[in-house]
Amino acid sequence: MGHAFTLDKLVNTTGSNLCFRLLEPKLGMHLIRKKSRIFSKVAEVFLDHL
Repeated sequence: MGHAFTLDKLVNTTGSNLCFRLLEPKLGMHLIRKKSRIFSKVAEVFLDHL
């Protein structure tokens, strides 16, 4: 028996005993990073897109 926190539908559970249960109350998602960190150009574009 175990629990894992993940995004819904991230894993294909067809044909398995796994299932997703919603958390109540709903939790928001946050991205936390250091402001002084230097990122690659790809990472900067990704962060700007978010």
